[in-house]
Amino acid sequence: MQKNSYRGAFLAALIITFVSLGAAAGVLAAGTLSIEGYVDCAESNVPLNHGTVFVDGKEFPIEQGHFRLELPPGQYSLTITGAYREPKTFALEAGQNTDKLYITLGSRFSPEEIDLLARITRAEAEGESHQGQVAVAATVLNRVRSPRYPNTISEVVYQRLSGRYQYSPVADGRINLAATPATYEAAFEALAGADPTYGATGFFNPAKTRDRWVRSHPVTTVIGNHRFFKY
Repeated sequence: MQKNSYRGAFLAALIITFVSLGAAAGVLAAGTLSIEGYVDCAESNVPLNHGTVFVDGKEFPIEQGHFRLELPPGQYSLTITGAYREPKTFALEAGQNTDKLYITLGSRFSPEEIDLLARITRAEAEGESHQGQVAVAATVLNRVRSPRYPNTISEVVYQRLSGRYQYSPVADGRINLAATPATYEAAFEALAGADPTYGATGFFNPAKTRDRWVRSHPVTTVIGNHRFFKY
């Protein structure tokens, strides 16, 4: 995968395609329609891990990119939401000839911030497994979502506390190494909502640090050389 292709994907903030498979398809008993949907992420085409479809006061979950609506025929307003996504609202006319929706949601982050996420993932987790790299990227995004930390990727990565950077690669310059296809892939999965850390906001390698503060918090999981914790 090429980095330029990732950036080009941002040109499509929302793509909605209705697929008609025949008048009889998708119709349940008593006139209720079953409409299947698929949601992916504009910057990567990775399926949205988790999200919600809001339809006239009702909520339908998105899991691994898929959702199902069961609605009587009629006109509806749909809003699609997900972590790190720009929410989208559009009109749907549910009829017997409409039973599939394909939706692409744009990211709330710029290409530059996504590149930074992939770079900090490389700097902190190069040599770790794919899951370990997704986990590191997810902790950065969990900080973005937490009220304890700044609300942008760049502010989280470059944050100083008591005069010290939160991430050692920022201090030693490794943050400036170009992201790799593997760390882009890990960042994209985290941006789609994957989080193997169970909400962790930090991590450490016990073989490389004896810092009492990081060791004082409950560990949420261990992946490869890293212990993950939530603060």
